[in-house]
Formats: sequence, structure tokens, C-alpha cells
Amino acid sequence: MDIDSKVILKTFNNEVSTPEDCDPSENYWLLIGKTGTIIKSKYNQSRLLIKFDESVSASGLHCHNEISNSLFILSSDLKEI
Repeated sequence: MDIDSKVILKTFNNEVSTPEDCDPSENYWLLIGKTGTIIKSKYNQSRLLIKFDESVSASGLHCHNEISNSLFILSSDLKEI
């Protein structure tokens, strides 16, 4: 996958369901099925910075990156569309 590619989140941390003890502000599994664009790679492309099309913070999730509405996601959690 390349920078500017459109992707969909198919899993989070290679899992499809939220762990029972997950803090609601870290329930990134809510983003499964959401789309975004690859804007940067990290760690030899094992993680990619995805700018989501929908607001991450509006879902009550933490978003700590300097680029708003973006998260570093494992490349294995993504499918190019």
C-alpha cells in the first residue's frame, strides 16, 4: 500500500472484537469498516498513519497524533479499496 491509497479498517490489532476490559476511549474496534487515506508510514511500513474520513474523536476515541483525525494502524489491519 502506498501513500494516498484509500483503505478500509478490517480489524484492529488483528482482532475483530473489543476486549472485555477495554477503556471506551480506546475502543478503536469501533472504527472497523471505516475508510481513510494513508498519509505516512512508520516502522518499515508495519504501521501506517491513516487519516480517517469520519471523525475519530467524535466517536469518543483518543487521537494523539499531530495530524487531526489520524491514527497509526497496523498495515495488516487494512485493506486497500
